[in-house]
Amino acid sequence: MLYTRKNTQDYTSLAEQVILYAEKRGFEEIKADFDGYDKPASLNMLQQQIKLTPDFTAKRGNNKHYFELVVKNEEREDQLKLVSKWKALEMIAGMKGGRLHLFVPRGSYKFATDLVREHGIEARITKLSDIQN
Repeated sequence: MLYTRKNTQDYTSLAEQVILYAEKRGFEEIKADFDGYDKPASLNMLQQQIKLTPDFTAKRGNNKHYFELVVKNEEREDQLKLVSKWKALEMIAGMKGGRLHLFVPRGSYKFATDLVREHGIEARITKLSDIQN
């Protein structure tokens, strides 16, 4: 999720759902770009002069997984940044034995699946409505 959207009450609520989901699924060492948690390490993409910070990271066993909250965004430039971020996280997760997980609130599922399909990104997409208790 792009930084400008992280400082909202909606984001806080969605972030808490993702963290609870990860804990229930046996993920440990959860880091979140979210108050109250250790912040995940940022990635520097030197060629594009972009600093990327995953929304969440966690480990299961020795495998590191990356979690992103997806919010529909119609601005093409923001979409391209998001695609670059997801591709980088997908690659790094694969190198660390994990995978990229995209968590999608209502209204953003088609947006996420279209981007993943169009850009050949390997990610597990989960609707937040499917994990709510």
